[in-house]
Amino acid sequence: MAGSRPFSVSIVFVVILISGVLGVVAGIVRLFNRGDDLGWVSAVVTIVLGLIYLLVARGIANGSRGARFLVALVSVLWIIAGVWTFIIAPGLWLASTVQVLLGLITLGLLYNGRARQFFGA
Repeated sequence: MAGSRPFSVSIVFVVILISGVLGVVAGIVRLFNRGDDLGWVSAVVTIVLGLIYLLVARGIANGSRGARFLVALVSVLWIIAGVWTFIIAPGLWLASTVQVLLGLITLGLLYNGRARQFFGA
């Protein structure tokens, strides 16, 4: 870790916490409202992604490059899951759009110039 934590990394930390909590809650809601096997799979994936976000949030705050990689990976998966949800459940377009946007924002903030310095990249 190089220097003090940039504001953008602090924002990512908060976004990760919010995304993680929302993912877990949304997954639990989907478990009870599923209509088929794909709904169950989507619910479990959403819960797992939310839990991963919550587990690596502290690493992001402390400048862990491993946590940064995991968050980037999960952000990409989060974006894919949001697009998939939009395709299989167009009625959830707002939630899907927010999910995709949060993933894109997270990636942008993790890989800006000051964040790269903070993570020692």
